[in-house]
Amino acid sequence: MAFVVATLNEERSVEHCVRSLLTQDYRDGAIEVVVVDGGSTDRTRSIVSSLTAEDPRVRLVSNPGRIAASAFNLGIEHTTAELISLVSGHGSADPDYARTLVETFTSTGAALVGGRMVAEADPADGPMAQAIARAMGSPLGQGPSYQHYGERAGWVDTAFPGAYRRDLIDEIGGFDEALVRNQDDELHLRARLAGYPMWFEPRLRSRYRPRADLRSLWSQYHQYGWWRWATLRKHGRVASFRHLIPAALVAGLAGGPALAVAVPRSRLVAGAWAGGALSWLALLVVAGWAERDHGTHVAARVPVAMGCLHLAYGAGFWRAVAGRGC
Repeated sequence: MAFVVATLNEERSVEHCVRSLLTQDYRDGAIEVVVVDGGSTDRTRSIVSSLTAEDPRVRLVSNPGRIAASAFNLGIEHTTAELISLVSGHGSADPDYARTLVETFTSTGAALVGGRMVAEADPADGPMAQAIARAMGSPLGQGPSYQHYGERAGWVDTAFPGAYRRDLIDEIGGFDEALVRNQDDELHLRARLAGYPMWFEPRLRSRYRPRADLRSLWSQYHQYGWWRWATLRKHGRVASFRHLIPAALVAGLAGGPALAVAVPRSRLVAGAWAGGALSWLALLVVAGWAERDHGTHVAARVPVAMGCLHLAYGAGFWRAVAGRGC
């Protein structure tokens, strides 16, 4: 069993991440861990170098391409195991992750498997970071994206982090290094088109540290939306309709007033736009209310965080459609 960890300035989390992989309860520790670093300027490389000296199962590889797609491809090249799992450099895996993953591959016959990505903010990062984590783990924030909250196993269009049989990568190719974001979704779409759907196993849980502020969250989801258009343009389709919901939201919010002005006797148009906008705002309020058990300071910020990720994703998509840079 091999793990590929992509890093770039992850000094706060990389040691915890790697140690969570080295302590897996799997076949007497038969684990490979390849950390692929994109040129960190903090202490990430020195921390990983210390871990390589401590445990020969850890290897450090440089990633001159600096993006996740090239990191994952390099990592896969530097592993020998038949099963390879991706890991976020600011995440960690539960102790039974490797064992459960192998059991899932064996029982389902799947060529690629994904699990739950649980967003957990550091309380020291403040209530907005915790609100962002709650928004990312909510069906109202992510739509029908079961990797964030699903409890039922089954076939899905995508999940992160993905795990793959080496034979699949050999057959369909690795990650598209023309994509800065959404490279995993694009590979999963190629796999499905080749007849290999992804199996989602909710017992597989990896912990993920989300962005801590709205500026960083906006940048992240704006890029997701921008690169979603690149994937759509490449394949002429998306893996799921849910990927287009934020774009439809932004189009409606921005285009409704313009249409109301352009159309004579536009009360109906204006009313429809107002109704849609108010419904979306009501959804955000409901999302905040649903998180009230996490404290007022967190719950009050959930609507803002959720609105940010919706609008950022949709705006990024339309920016790409317009041919403007990310």
